[in-house]
Amino acid sequence: MLKITHRLGTTALFALAALALSAGAARAQSQRGQPRTPFATSDFSKLRWLEGTWRGTSPGHEPFYERYHFVNDSAAEITYYSDSTLSRPTGEGRVYLTVGRIYHTFGPGRWGATHVDSTGVFFIPQVNAHNTFAWHQESPNEWTATLRTGLSGHSRVTVYTMTRVGGQR
Repeated sequence: MLKITHRLGTTALFALAALALSAGAARAQSQRGQPRTPFATSDFSKLRWLEGTWRGTSPGHEPFYERYHFVNDSAAEITYYSDSTLSRPTGEGRVYLTVGRIYHTFGPGRWGATHVDSTGVFFIPQVNAHNTFAWHQESPNEWTATLRTGLSGHSRVTVYTMTRVGGQR
């Protein structure tokens, strides 16, 4: 009887340990992608170089267009277009600062910034998103958007060159 009780006690201990480990893993998983770097309006203002209309190109992809408009010191609206006439919006997004965090939204997806400086920003997935991306200013009239995906264990990197449309800045 003592042997059975000991085995049950050992089994219960292992079960409790496994439960604690899985709870910790679940907690860590739910926190995955949460940026921890606090940002201020001075950090958000470092992204003002995005203001304007841009043409995106990448080998093997159709060109697309994006317009960034800063509505105040903590929010920029983005309108996406599929054509150079900018007459048919295909979607909208935002980059914004709230409660010390900088976020980017597009459709149901949300990404959080982990790094911002005067030449760019790096975003990680948070809600309904699976890719990371970085925006890096190359010059006042050109920047790159580097997207990294890793679904199903296959990593893919796509680099888009964004060129200012409608005049030099």
